[in-house]
Amino acid sequence: MNLPNYITIFRIFLVPVFFTFLIYFNANHPNFRLIALCLFSVAILTDALDGIIARRYHKKTELGTFLDPFADKLLLLSAFLGILMSEALMLKPPVWVVVIIVFRDLFIIFGLVIIFLTTMRLKIQPDIFGKLTTFFQMLTVFFVLAQWKSSVILWYLTAGLTILSSISYLIHGIKMLNVRPASARSVSKKSA
Repeated sequence: MNLPNYITIFRIFLVPVFFTFLIYFNANHPNFRLIALCLFSVAILTDALDGIIARRYHKKTELGTFLDPFADKLLLLSAFLGILMSEALMLKPPVWVVVIIVFRDLFIIFGLVIIFLTTMRLKIQPDIFGKLTTFFQMLTVFFVLAQWKSSVILWYLTAGLTILSSISYLIHGIKMLNVRPASARSVSKKSA
């Protein structure tokens, strides 16, 4: 465990607090939306901070390469589901946008499990579409929680990027499944 991992764990612990304020936001608790927005902002700042520290001070760990994307997915899934459940938010994405985002993350998690069970190895390496998708999903949540009208454009752009990212991960996953370990290749050559 190192500092970036502790920061990531802190972000994971922020998620239920953020989610609670988001779903309990209503006319009786109008400030809960702003508190949720502040907590979400702290969470995305810690995401940037742990990455900067890990890269700059060579603190990357195997645990960190798993925890960081897990924390991002947990935060974003909670945010989009909380937005969907909130009846007090006047400006929020349509259900189909949230379904695309949630399905993509479940698809990636399911795919990673299959890859690990099939190959007994797993290397999580986000590509440019994955990074852009995460960035735009975070930006969309921020804009929706701030109730800015420009969030409408953002959530359509985010839905498109999410679909592209899903296709990219599918192609990458198929390639990973088609690469056999060297020991399996040598066994098949001997048997031939």
